[in-house]
Amino acid sequence: MRLRFGLASPLQRPAALALALALALALALALAMPGAAAAGEPVDGASEFARYCAVCHGADGRGGGPYADKLRRQPSDLTILARKSGGAFPETLAHRVIDGREMIVFHGPREMPIWGDRFRKDTVDAARVEERIAALVRYLESLQVE
Repeated sequence: MRLRFGLASPLQRPAALALALALALALALALAMPGAAAAGEPVDGASEFARYCAVCHGADGRGGGPYADKLRRQPSDLTILARKSGGAFPETLAHRVIDGREMIVFHGPREMPIWGDRFRKDTVDAARVEERIAALVRYLESLQVE
């Protein structure tokens, strides 16, 4: 018995080629994206922000990312969190919003992903998840304007 690997019909070849090209492109993009720090390496909040937040909030954190116009509501300007909280950066609230324990009710339905859940899927190390969230919170604090 001879096993034959290949396409049975010339009509299937374009679809297979398109699928192969799509997979190659996806792999190339995934490899080009800066990844999360490996266990034991320090977590860089700026890199985490660029990877997970900037698409909606913009590289500067002001809410003008490339995906912002596709959302029902404009993403928050993350540079004025301290100003909106009476001058003190709301560290605990920021942490709770990122990890999913707090929802900003007046913003309407939550379109922002719950990054705590996403980070927990990346690693089973709860301490590492907390490091990533804390690094994001520290970075957000560094973005604050007067």
